[in-house]
Amino acid sequence: MGLFNRMKEVLSGEHLCPPEDLAAYRRLGEEVYGVEVELADCQVPRARALLRAAKGFQVMADALLQDAFSSEGHEVASVPMITHALAETWYGRIPDLLIGAKQEAMFAGAAKTAFPARLGERTESRVPCPIQHLAGMRRAADAIEALLGEGLERARLDPEAHKEALLLYVGVNTNRQTADAIVGSIANGQHVPAKTHEEAEKAYWAALSDGLVVAQALDDPLALRSTEPVRGARTIRFEPVDVWKVTSNTAKADIRRSGEWEEAERDLAELWNGHRITDEEREYEQSVNRLTAQGVIRENGYWYCCPFQSVYKVIDSTIRILGQPIPSGHVFVWDYGEDGAPGRLVTRASFRAADSRHYCEE
Repeated sequence: MGLFNRMKEVLSGEHLCPPEDLAAYRRLGEEVYGVEVELADCQVPRARALLRAAKGFQVMADALLQDAFSSEGHEVASVPMITHALAETWYGRIPDLLIGAKQEAMFAGAAKTAFPARLGERTESRVPCPIQHLAGMRRAADAIEALLGEGLERARLDPEAHKEALLLYVGVNTNRQTADAIVGSIANGQHVPAKTHEEAEKAYWAALSDGLVVAQALDDPLALRSTEPVRGARTIRFEPVDVWKVTSNTAKADIRRSGEWEEAERDLAELWNGHRITDEEREYEQSVNRLTAQGVIRENGYWYCCPFQSVYKVIDSTIRILGQPIPSGHVFVWDYGEDGAPGRLVTRASFRAADSRHYCEE
């Protein structure tokens, strides 16, 4: 690039996207399409979610540089430097996500990719946010909205199982509408202060950031419940306030009443620090949430052993949990196991009531 063009970029805040960059970006997009075909029949939630995140970064970056893409073969359209820098960052996230998706598809829990994938820190410009950049952010918001469409339709058919994702989407929609209103005013020729440009950019960023997480949560609800995975393992590490996540409310009341709260909390922390959440357990959780909401099952006490999870009783006709039929009147529970042992579904005609709770020995 000549000295004159570099000086023009510094003064104007614009960046000319070289044709070779556009070609490289397009190849990244083609990689996403290829992995989508490769994993078309994959049913591993984490693999599908990571692939969805890669798709999200692709469509957002494509939207940012839409004008430059559409001008390929002609005079390259100029874009603000902040737009080009952000697109480069987003395209750069794609390869690791594709690798993680393919690793998860091969062996659940194998991916080292942080989950859920997030946008990270907002890219800020040294000058007031250009209207061209806001237009690109608006197109990116449109692209994420389109990406969410089919998944949201499925989620609304089973709202209880996708409660967290649907609630987060409310914020996505609200932030996007706020930003669209500001950009609409600018597009109609109204003068707004530079600070308002920044407010629109922040609102778009919030919508895109949460929208990317919602896209992943629609494939794997744990995107809204987990932290980054430990190397090579899908380990859900609960924060101190969350170790009671699956503990029955009745159990919590009994534990507090008996003065066992600290002992139980130590056991819970030990369990979740070593327990690996499996696809079966995610499916079990979604099933009981759905069946409880439908009134087909109800809580019928809690398990005697940590994490003191709810026991359920079938109150309607025979149901199926994880492919196993459970007749009306029978009870069942998911036993999470101890010392890293795999969990299992336990079902009986009835469970004998325990006279105490079982804690790990000192």
